[in-house]
Amino acid sequence: MEWKQQFLASLDGVKGFEKDAFIHAHQTAAPVSIRLNPSKAFDPKDVFAAAGIMGEVPWCPDGYYLHNRPVFTLEPLLHAGAFYVQEASSMFIRHVLDSVFQQDKNLKALDLCAAPGGKTTLIASLPYFGTVLANEIIQSRVGVLAENMVKWGSSHVLISNNDPEEVARLGEQFDLVLTDAPCSGSGLFRKDEAAMDEWSPAAVELCAARQKRILQHAMSLVKDGGYLLYSTCSYSLLENEANADFIMASGLFESVAIEVKDEWGIVKTESAKHHASCFRFYPNRLSGEGFFCAMFRKTGGSASAEDIQQSKPFPAARIVQQWLQHPIPDMAFHMKDNTVFMLEAASFSAYQEWSGFLKIRKSGLKMGDLIREELVPDHELAMSPYLNRELPMIELDKEKAIRYLRKDEVSVDRAALGWHIVKYSNQAIGWAKMVNGRLKNHYPLNWRILMQAR
Repeated sequence: MEWKQQFLASLDGVKGFEKDAFIHAHQTAAPVSIRLNPSKAFDPKDVFAAAGIMGEVPWCPDGYYLHNRPVFTLEPLLHAGAFYVQEASSMFIRHVLDSVFQQDKNLKALDLCAAPGGKTTLIASLPYFGTVLANEIIQSRVGVLAENMVKWGSSHVLISNNDPEEVARLGEQFDLVLTDAPCSGSGLFRKDEAAMDEWSPAAVELCAARQKRILQHAMSLVKDGGYLLYSTCSYSLLENEANADFIMASGLFESVAIEVKDEWGIVKTESAKHHASCFRFYPNRLSGEGFFCAMFRKTGGSASAEDIQQSKPFPAARIVQQWLQHPIPDMAFHMKDNTVFMLEAASFSAYQEWSGFLKIRKSGLKMGDLIREELVPDHELAMSPYLNRELPMIELDKEKAIRYLRKDEVSVDRAALGWHIVKYSNQAIGWAKMVNGRLKNHYPLNWRILMQAR
């Protein structure tokens, strides 16, 4: 890697930066890490025997390091949403959130810059959030965000495609607003050397100005007593500590100090003017990439819990309930044309309110289409942890599972007529329907694997 001297000079004197060790770390391979989906529990040692489990990510209970990077595209459990390939440093938000949210329930969270969905899937797995809104301003990135959320199987997540200024019309109603802002990307140089060519002081200044605009709207969405979590994958002071001071200068927030263990190798810093508590991640100090984050609490009285608006009676409840396990938590159902959607009750009133302001691209879990008093199940239902475990099932070995995920024809010894949930390693990967002695593959066409096996 050929370093830009302007970049190295910009970090001179920044707490935690050690030039020689920093450069040496970029000559080594980036660590490989995954985060498990707690609603689809499995033993990673059984799946990643070849890659080898190297250890746990210390600040995230569901995070693991692998010795080698497998071909994740050809791992069916990735497509089942059983795990997410995520950079270890960014998993630190789990520790931050666990530090401030404990026994809370039915809180509202907003991931303002959500694609591709790594942090949203993490937030959606935490028990204290009852409703999660994942927003992405760039329309072309909404598809991959939706795909990752479908695979994760959460029924309390809504996805919107709006500018932060438009989202701000919702007002102060979120207990958490995560702003993982677009940045200059210097923290990912080891994984993407080409990003170095795009780095410049002008690019940093442009990103910092854009981040401030996003933060202005993010601050207006946090309720009194709620939290704003700001993060980047940049090393720049201008994009990091300077923006922490920008938040503090509003007079609306106080800095939140989070305890971390010394052996984790995370560098604790402070913003220059308001002394906001911040965290920096350097690849020479820990097993992870460059990352920055800071937590803030909006000062003021605690907001009382909102009454949950009950859903109207759903006329097809009897038909859809048979596809779900019993008993399940309170659910609300709604329809668009003939399509049935399921939302956790705590999220339903938020959906009703937000749909009048935002371009909602995903409203809970899409169960399927109701046609002549029968449900044609959607792939989202197959990914849901609420799926009825008594439904007809076909278990495939890895070779056949990959054929299925390529949307090729898959033969089975015997199967009854009708719908079957297709599984690999006891994890659902999609639907198939037996018709006239032939198993029809219903895996989504635009998600099919194109890579050939090695």
